[in-house]
Parts: sequence; structure tokens; C-alpha cells
Amino acid sequence: MILNPKDRITTPQTAVIIINFILGTGLLTLPRSSTEKVHTPDVWISVIIGGIIAIIAGVIMVKLSQQFPDKTFYQYINEIAGKWVGSFLSLVIICYFLMTSGFQLRSMAEVVRYLLLEGTPTWAIIMIFMWVGLYLIIGGINPIARLFEIILPLTVILFLVVTFMSIKIFEIDNLRPVLGEGITPVLKGVKTTALAFSGPEIMLLLIPFMNQP
Repeated sequence: MILNPKDRITTPQTAVIIINFILGTGLLTLPRSSTEKVHTPDVWISVIIGGIIAIIAGVIMVKLSQQFPDKTFYQYINEIAGKWVGSFLSLVIICYFLMTSGFQLRSMAEVVRYLLLEGTPTWAIIMIFMWVGLYLIIGGINPIARLFEIILPLTVILFLVVTFMSIKIFEIDNLRPVLGEGITPVLKGVKTTALAFSGPEIMLLLIPFMNQP
């Protein structure tokens, strides 16, 4: 596949895309879902470990993709694993992105219907999201990056406002005792927290679209 020379994104735009992929509904449900798994005050340790795992996985994906700077995962995986295994892995990645997209789409539709558009059919909200997504995909990677650049500051501002609103009820004593019930409960929550930080895998597809891979 020969990419359009004009269809390139800068490193800051790439960073914005990755951040937007991570800032999904998984982070909205992270406090509840991780607490249900851990059942101890050590859930913050699970969050840190999950974040570290996501960072390590992201670095591995980037280093792999940098070996083939002009190709996406679907193109270079055949050279690494062979045609049949490569095709199977490509299908797995496609299914993963489809399931992730469906989960995010349905979750956002439920949040919008609950907070903003009560009584609106779910299919109507989902259809709007899908139309916007289709429009951006047709336009290429640059319109997607520009939209994310608009969305990210608003998201960060709202996130910080909510965070600082709850700082008055923060009590350091609620984090104690540290590892009072051992490391096992912490490890139970790592799976949930690591999935909440999913998103760096988009680098498998972004490298060939960058000005400086």
C-alpha cells in the first residue's frame, strides 16, 4: 500500500490520538470495577501496575512497528509470521478493534442517554456516533487527528474539574493499611486496570502515517 504523501500526522498529533484512545469509558468505570475485584484499599497499587503494563506493551508495539516504518501491522505481520499465521493474527486484531469499538459506542450511548438525552432511543444516539466516525474515516487520518485535537483539551479540563471537586473528600487514611491482605488482591485487580488503560495498540496502525516514524 502506497500512502498519500499528504496524509501524514505529526508526533504531537499522534500523541493526541493515543491519549484519546486511552480516555475511553474504561476509565469512567475503573474505580468501581477495580474496587469490586480487589476489595482492599490497595486498589491504587493495581492501577499503577496496570498503567506500567500498558506502557510496556505500548513500547514493544512501537519498537516492532518502527522496524517497518512504511507498513501497518496487517502488512508486516505476514513477513514475520508467514501468510497463514499472519492472516489469522490480522483477523484477531480486526475482531479486537471491532469489539472495542462496539463496547465504547454502546457505553457512550448509555452515558449520553442517561445524562443528556433521557428517553432518546439508543439506536438514534449510536447512529449519530457512527455517521461522524464514517465521515472522518472517509476523510483520512488528518481529519481524525484534528478532531481529536479539539476534543482532548475539553476532556482534560472536565476531568480535572471533576478530580478537584472531589479532593475535599480525599483522606490519606483510606489508603491504609498498605498490602494489609497481601499482594494477591492487588494482582486480581491488575487485569481490570490494565484493560482500562488499553489504547496504545493503535500504534500498530499509526506508524506509517507519521511524518517522523
